[in-house]
Amino acid sequence: MSEFRILWVDDDENVLQSAQRLLRGSKWQLDTALDAKSAKELLFEKNAGLYAVVIADQKLPDSTGVEFLKTVFDRSPAVTRMLVTGLPDVSVMEGAVNSAHVFRFVQKPWEPELLKRDIDSAVEHHRLKITQASLLREVKQQNRQLERFTSGLEQIVAERTTTEENSKLEIESKLSKVRDLVRFIKDLSLLSSVEELMGLIQKELKKFHELRAPMLGYVVAERTPVIQFFQGKQVVEREARQMWSNRPRMRVNDHEDRVYLANEFGRPLAKVLAVPLKRRAIAPAGSDEAPATLFFEHALPDARVEEFIAFISERLQPLAIALDRIILEYHLKATSLQWEGTFDGIKDPIALVDIDYQVIRSNRNFTKAPAGTKTFESLCHRVFAQSDSICRGCPIADALKTGQPQKNQIKRGDRVFEVRSYPIRLGDDDRATTVINHYVDITSARELHGRMIQSEKVAAVGLLAGNIAHELNNPLTGIRSLAQVLLAEVADTGTLKEDIGEIEKAATRSQKIIENLLDFSKGDTDQKQALVSLNDIVRRTLPMLKTAMREHRSEVNLTETDANVRVEPHLMQQVVFNLVNNACQAMKDPGSIAIETEIDRSDKNRNWFVLHVKDTGPG
Repeated sequence: MSEFRILWVDDDENVLQSAQRLLRGSKWQLDTALDAKSAKELLFEKNAGLYAVVIADQKLPDSTGVEFLKTVFDRSPAVTRMLVTGLPDVSVMEGAVNSAHVFRFVQKPWEPELLKRDIDSAVEHHRLKITQASLLREVKQQNRQLERFTSGLEQIVAERTTTEENSKLEIESKLSKVRDLVRFIKDLSLLSSVEELMGLIQKELKKFHELRAPMLGYVVAERTPVIQFFQGKQVVEREARQMWSNRPRMRVNDHEDRVYLANEFGRPLAKVLAVPLKRRAIAPAGSDEAPATLFFEHALPDARVEEFIAFISERLQPLAIALDRIILEYHLKATSLQWEGTFDGIKDPIALVDIDYQVIRSNRNFTKAPAGTKTFESLCHRVFAQSDSICRGCPIADALKTGQPQKNQIKRGDRVFEVRSYPIRLGDDDRATTVINHYVDITSARELHGRMIQSEKVAAVGLLAGNIAHELNNPLTGIRSLAQVLLAEVADTGTLKEDIGEIEKAATRSQKIIENLLDFSKGDTDQKQALVSLNDIVRRTLPMLKTAMREHRSEVNLTETDANVRVEPHLMQQVVFNLVNNACQAMKDPGSIAIETEIDRSDKNRNWFVLHVKDTGPG
């Protein structure tokens, strides 16, 4: 059986079962009780003197935890007392410490390992008390024995006992300070913002009632002075109007500090404590930048000022380290977001890919997934091109092999990308194991290049057509001239003259077509605008489209008044050609095309000529 027992009092059986599981296999025997009455029977009657530690929940059916533990303290002060509470209440904690002399507070839910250590400490505390009591009994016994020999030695023993107790109290006081400091450092390690740091400082200094809420001045990485202060219960941050003193020593009621804060907050401050925090992580070497400084407006008497300085001095280094860490994390996060925003703002896809084609980092435009969609793929060809195999033409392997930038073209669906792979070395690698891939969409450029080539082909065909038309024009001129001669020589009777007349008309029509073709194929980019008839342009263009229009019924309705417009004639002719040709191509089955010009007189200051090309295609 264990040397000591532990009594746990809680009205929740689940909590008691959890406690039994927690201490199962430990060196302490755990007894439980559901209420204060049962616990008192075990503590003072059935197992009197066997318990080293009593743990009680604040909420009990027939009492409060503090009242029960006060009874335990009154009747068995050697038993170490621990209070279990859910949400910590300052008044409850003060009552527990002042009246019940609680050794530890256990907060629900508890951390098992920490609770075990607290119980071990409580048992050890009980053992120390027993030892102390035993020593005191021995001392008293020796005193009684020595009293028989000399009454003068009684005073010496009393003085030695007092010295021992004072030493013990001093040791306990130092231990308490160390525990408070350890707890403070632990709380600092959990902070994630300067606002939380300010709240912890205010909480830590509650014992100094003459202090007002702290004010903190610090410099961000952009060398901008910032000051934080409490406005009610909220922490407010703003850019400081000017820099505070850069003196690294603690200052009490310094005139310069009072003037600085008066200018900063627009009101006078009678007494000010300035506590510099030596930050080394942000300020560059040799910088005269002012250290982060805590300012306190106060009404402390001189004796309390010394106490405050001693108290805050023990916490200066942890505070400075915590402030450094918070600001560094803030700037790392801000820098990371800035780089992420920079790369996401680049239109071209960019990705960092390792030797196994795993995507390490990428910007938003790298994936084809819609915005907000999460992808669990990591291979670059799966993320970028949704392909199970490496993209054809991918330059990553060549870039890693040669250690030099490489580029090639790959396809993603109907888009073509030029990929530039830049090899990089990470850490102490002898060769490149990672590449930065930059994807440039060249689909439009390729299409534009193809159109340019096609335009050059059309120009070449136009030149060839011009040469052919020139060669055809000569025999047509001979045919037309000969037909005119024959018309003058043949008799007016009979069909021969009519036939020769048709030959002459056909030759004239052919020459007209050739003339229109020559005008259309010139493509003279230097041609200036001229005042021409829109109707004439339509008339000259339609004969070149007879082949395209032969399956369709056409209706041409031109204005009686010449629609004279100032344009570049050959460009306008090309517009008409394209409109009519597109209309023909839009109708797979035989349909009808309507071409008409009209005058729009809606504007009284000028006349507008309108060209309509309508077809019966699907659109």
